[in-house]
Amino acid sequence: MLSFRNDRRGFTLIELLVVIAIIAVLIALLLPAVQAAREAARRSQCINNLKQIGLGMHNYHTGTNSFPLVGAVQPYNKGATTYWSNWSAQALLNPYVEQTTIFNASNFSWAPEWANNQGYLTNSTAYLTKINSYLCPSDGNAGTNGFNNSYAASTGTSTIGYPTGGGNGGSPSGLSAGVFAYQANYSIAQITDGTSNTIAFSEWVVNNPLGKSPGRATDAGSLQGTGYPDITAVVNSLKIVQADIILCNNAWNSGVRGNGPGITWATGAMGYTLFNTVVPPNGGGQIQWAACRNGCCAQSQHADYNNATSNHPGGVNVLMADGSSRFIKNSISWTAWWSLGTRSGGEVISSDSY
Repeated sequence: MLSFRNDRRGFTLIELLVVIAIIAVLIALLLPAVQAAREAARRSQCINNLKQIGLGMHNYHTGTNSFPLVGAVQPYNKGATTYWSNWSAQALLNPYVEQTTIFNASNFSWAPEWANNQGYLTNSTAYLTKINSYLCPSDGNAGTNGFNNSYAASTGTSTIGYPTGGGNGGSPSGLSAGVFAYQANYSIAQITDGTSNTIAFSEWVVNNPLGKSPGRATDAGSLQGTGYPDITAVVNSLKIVQADIILCNNAWNSGVRGNGPGITWATGAMGYTLFNTVVPPNGGGQIQWAACRNGCCAQSQHADYNNATSNHPGGVNVLMADGSSRFIKNSISWTAWWSLGTRSGGEVISSDSY
């Protein structure tokens, strides 16, 4: 009588658990590498967006002999104007960054801001359009909830939240320490620090609906360093600004938080499409708020301090006025950051300082 021996056997429970543990370890090792690769690709796209803006800036300069102005005063209703509801530098750059259709849909005879007014109703189609090259892919909130702009033009060390015709520094309209200013434009010839040493644009994290930093703003009364075309020209400027920072931190920590930057690419105003190089990138790793406004409301729009921020580890990408992109570390010194923001401060900045 023939008999057959069955040598087949399955995994024991211990062997199965060992295999599962090995697979879990491999996934744990692989996942960070995959995430890092994806972030590297997103960061590369973010840099490419900035470089495209840089090319547009210089093509614009070739045609007009200056970079775009910000906020040429136009009415939002018949006979009604403001200094802070007008068109941005990005809006003027649109035909130079392959957005001619949006440019042609923009009626520059009317200010685009303020819903239900004539200017907004005339321009709402263009105003509400998402432009992918103005959105940083590393920011999951960019392009959602109406926050459609990840890149801001630099006013340097100006702390003018909006033009009022007065303020600590006199009439601020048309004055700025940076490459861009309200109702004024500057040429390469006026960037005497050198275009490779002067920041033109930076990325920022748009409003975070969960209230987490760095995409939210706070409000603090009695800020002393605001309203100046160039805070560096003020005696004891660093001491004054750092005292303001304490007030802003206190307000943030007490829960005074509101809309962050980047509502639109269309409006030429602080917190919409403008930032300043006063507080270091990402608050130097020590400050959680993205913007701080003097004694009005917790919002980045028209705030006196609007910071460069990002979701990239360790710093932010900026566009220099020569069209090149740089990565600026959070640990940059205050004075070096201020110097990179001014177009004609006469400072000498070495690349190892940032």
